[in-house]
Amino acid sequence: MRALIFWEQPLRVAGPGSTANAVARLNAQFSVGRFGSKERLTGSLRGSRLTAWRATLLGRAGDVVEFDGEIRSAGEGTVIEGVVRYQAATKIQFAGLLAIGVVLTVAGVTQKLSGTAAGPELLGLGLFVTVVTVLWIGSSAGMRHVQVQFLEEKLGGVMAR
Repeated sequence: MRALIFWEQPLRVAGPGSTANAVARLNAQFSVGRFGSKERLTGSLRGSRLTAWRATLLGRAGDVVEFDGEIRSAGEGTVIEGVVRYQAATKIQFAGLLAIGVVLTVAGVTQKLSGTAAGPELLGLGLFVTVVTVLWIGSSAGMRHVQVQFLEEKLGGVMAR
């Protein structure tokens, strides 16, 4: 489960243009259509450090994959290089819900074994939260390639011009 939550993979995009032009195109992409309903690339650029992710109508809800790296000159062009991974908020959601589910399950088992089932059915609730969270993490791992592909295409588009 840890490998699914704390997953990351390298990403490198290179192009023939200058670094200054690539930075200008990135800044333009980050500021276009802030309130639109289309998918778009958004993020921040501080010096050579770049953080980017896909923004949708729902904003940053759910499981969000982000690129964290740098933009630099290399040879006869520019390179954007770094890693793609879940945003910190996504990791916290995954780990937190999993921990809550496990704690509720353990409390429910303890409640059953001691015979003090006066309150709510913690075992069932704990198992439900745990199973739903595991399914969410698993389905997210199966779909993250869509977000990675989006980031590759958009960053590649910035470099191709």
